[in-house]
Amino acid sequence: MIQPRPRRGLVAALALTLSAAGLAVVSTGGAAVASGHFDSAPSVQIGWTDSATPSTPYGWTEGVNMPLGTSTDGTGGSHTSRVYATFDLTQFQDAKIYGGTVFIQESSAADCTKRAIEIWRTEPVGETPSWNRAPQEIAKLDEILTIQSCPGATLSFDVGAAVQDAVEHDRRRVTFEIRVPQPYEGDPAYGRRLNWYKSVGLTVEHNAAPTIDSGLMFNGGFPCSHAQPYRVLGGFARRLEAVGTDSDERDQYRLKTEFAVWPADDPAARTVVSQDQVQSGRVGSVSLPTGTLVDGKSYVWQARVSDGRETSDWSETCFFTYDGKAPSAPTISSENYPSDGTFAPVGVPGVFTFSARGDQDIVGFEYSWADLGVPVCSSGGHVGQTVCTDPFAATNTVRADVPGGSATVTLNPVNGFEQRLTVRAIDLAGNVSAEARYTTRVPWSAPNVRVESGTPQWGQEVRFTFTPVSGMVGVREYEIALDGGQPVTRQAEPDGTAHFSFVADNPVGHRLSVRSRSDNGFVSQSAGWSVFFDPWPGVASDVYFYPPDGHAVGGVGIEGTFTFSPPPGWTDTVAYRYNFGGAPEPTEVPAGADGRATVEWTPSSSGWVDLTVQAVRADGSVSESNWYYFEVAASS
Repeated sequence: MIQPRPRRGLVAALALTLSAAGLAVVSTGGAAVASGHFDSAPSVQIGWTDSATPSTPYGWTEGVNMPLGTSTDGTGGSHTSRVYATFDLTQFQDAKIYGGTVFIQESSAADCTKRAIEIWRTEPVGETPSWNRAPQEIAKLDEILTIQSCPGATLSFDVGAAVQDAVEHDRRRVTFEIRVPQPYEGDPAYGRRLNWYKSVGLTVEHNAAPTIDSGLMFNGGFPCSHAQPYRVLGGFARRLEAVGTDSDERDQYRLKTEFAVWPADDPAARTVVSQDQVQSGRVGSVSLPTGTLVDGKSYVWQARVSDGRETSDWSETCFFTYDGKAPSAPTISSENYPSDGTFAPVGVPGVFTFSARGDQDIVGFEYSWADLGVPVCSSGGHVGQTVCTDPFAATNTVRADVPGGSATVTLNPVNGFEQRLTVRAIDLAGNVSAEARYTTRVPWSAPNVRVESGTPQWGQEVRFTFTPVSGMVGVREYEIALDGGQPVTRQAEPDGTAHFSFVADNPVGHRLSVRSRSDNGFVSQSAGWSVFFDPWPGVASDVYFYPPDGHAVGGVGIEGTFTFSPPPGWTDTVAYRYNFGGAPEPTEVPAGADGRATVEWTPSSSGWVDLTVQAVRADGSVSESNWYYFEVAASS
């Protein structure tokens, strides 16, 4: 009986053979590595050869078990067969290979007490070869000489070294030859057949090493600086972020990002902090433990990423200087906007000076007529990173003339009467001081708005006149926004007057805001105007209406004219239904081409009268009712 050889001997023999063939040797010795991912390699060809028909290749055929070794046919003819299988390794080209296993399953055996099968690596082929054109053998990879269950045993062969070598040398295909060892290949007792359904399969254990992107590293809400000079960072400097990637789908949410940080003058004082379960292509982030950073010191940091099997190299280094201390509060002063309770001049911008009082840490100021709020950073970056904006990118900031110096701004208050200006100092790291406040009294400056066209009606032109408030001079133009749309301007006349009009085409109504601009740069507060249109027909009368003084109108026997107009938005009004004083049935009157109708009515008694009116569309639908009240005067 043939005794099995240990696998270690096969590995050593393989190494020698591969070296002799001019291929790199992949060592399997040393410390064990963590298991990787297992995937099947696609087959390129599977088939067998037959010595009895040396020029004919036999490809895998459904339902036909593949012969291996020697067998005899019904006429006593001898057939010796070897099985060839080629696999595509393209999907593993960027991966590290930990192992490879070829699987076959026997379907029958001539003698279950005898088994000897070898697997060899050969030069790769693209289609099943014939006996006479068999590919050159490179190295024997494994053998099975043991008697397992028979028939029906599933057999596996270690081909990891061959797969490793092929991938490392960028060879997209690997071909294996399965045969009976030469001493027994002619003996029919060792012949068998391989199951056609199980065929020949290759499973590869692999893993793609993750990488760290030195171009996607962030520090305190800003891209990290890979070179000096050091960027000065404030409170958010403790937040370090870096992007690692891994091409393995099964590792997309299981990366671990490590961060190492140390003082620039003491590389040995290295602190390492990590985050687990990081998504590939998104930032891993940590907040350094409190006390890691010291005010005024410069630091260096870098990152790397691991998938639990492989770990990337450390990234390039980033640099920053830490400043976690807030600057002192500034002072505020103004020559023309007093803080003693007296009013500032109307129509004149305020001139304010902010001073750092010599605090060299202060490089600018932030100001607002409202609350300044809390400085915040968001996690809305394109790879999930924290994003902090340059504090001086905001429009309500100004830089000091020199560190520790001052800045002067010209401001228009947004409202009138008592106003409070809030100011904070900003240091080089973006830290802000406590708030300083300045209270002043501002006269009302919004323009006067006068409607020149009477009570606004839907579908009619509405005309306005704008004039400046008393005491304001030099008004150049007016900025007008209708219904929240883009503002338009109207030039002012020499006396500050301007005109504006529009057609009321919104059935609901309109709103308008207007403010003036003066030659000296002053922008007034905004004045507002609005109108709401009732969703029912209009009613107007020359005699019978509800007078402002509440007195009765007209009189018994005095005829009145009533004009009905369409509800806002109605363009197809064909008639009106109306009822005076609770008559049993409404009266219907047709509408004219303009959608209006006029009726005459003469009261027969004095007292209160209610008139109800509905508009009628062409399709017969009716509007809401207008309830119109008035009091008829008694006869004289």
